[in-house]
Amino acid sequence: MFDGARKLIQGWLHVSYKDFWMVISISILFMLGALALVWPNVKKIKLAYEYQDMAKEHRELLKENHLLNLERESLRSLDRIYLLAKNEVGMKEPDAGKVTTIFLK
Repeated sequence: MFDGARKLIQGWLHVSYKDFWMVISISILFMLGALALVWPNVKKIKLAYEYQDMAKEHRELLKENHLLNLERESLRSLDRIYLLAKNEVGMKEPDAGKVTTIFLK
């Protein structure tokens, strides 16, 4: 089997079997070196895309947080609570004589 491959290499490429394997070995080492140089850049690009996605999500969450804070403050507004108590619950202002003030020490 190897004799057939040896004859094929010598016939097509006009190099010896030993030289052929030397060229293959050097080519493989060259490809590994190129891969070692390129791989960090590929990883950096992937991380840059992930960073962009996370930055976009962060901006969206900040916007949602701001809107939720506004909603919370509007719901906690004393004017709103007063109107709800007066109109929906039916509460009314107490008479001046019915108010008792307690002082705590």
